[in-house]
Amino acid sequence: MFDKKTLAKNIGLNLKRLRLEQNLTMQSLANLADIEKSQIVRIETGKVDAKASSLYNLALALKIDIKELFELEKFPPDKTLK
Repeated sequence: MFDKKTLAKNIGLNLKRLRLEQNLTMQSLANLADIEKSQIVRIETGKVDAKASSLYNLALALKIDIKELFELEKFPPDKTLK
């Protein structure tokens, strides 16, 4: 089981990876998801425990299944806990 801080960091890493894979800027993703760019910054850096509704909107904007934001195996072990 992961603590909230570790989970938030991993969600942030996934969000950033998925955003960059689609060549989206933070601002363009914010516009697509109808959330503030500053919120994306906080989510990607693991500084906030994102609301389910924000994650849902981000998943819709990225055209992904929301579960992809929670996948942990995409990272080498040393990257997941930093």
